[in-house]
Amino acid sequence: MRIPVSAIVPFYIVSFVLLAFQYFRVNPEKRLANLHFGLMAGAVVLMLATIFLTERFLALIFFTLALVWLGLSVYLLRSPLQPPGH
Repeated sequence: MRIPVSAIVPFYIVSFVLLAFQYFRVNPEKRLANLHFGLMAGAVVLMLATIFLTERFLALIFFTLALVWLGLSVYLLRSPLQPPGH
């Protein structure tokens, strides 16, 4: 099964935007040790890996990872995460 890169990368972009929105909404302390920051960096790395590693078998794996990444970012958007001390 061949999945084009143009069908995979938008999922990572939407995930990055949702995570960036959540990232700036949380407590400003320990910004680099934040789950949202790690997921944002992971979305960028996976997006670049999807673009540069265009093998047939890897496309299905990257597509599945993109859907999981998007699902996780939507889940985190909807979950009531409160900063410590509130």
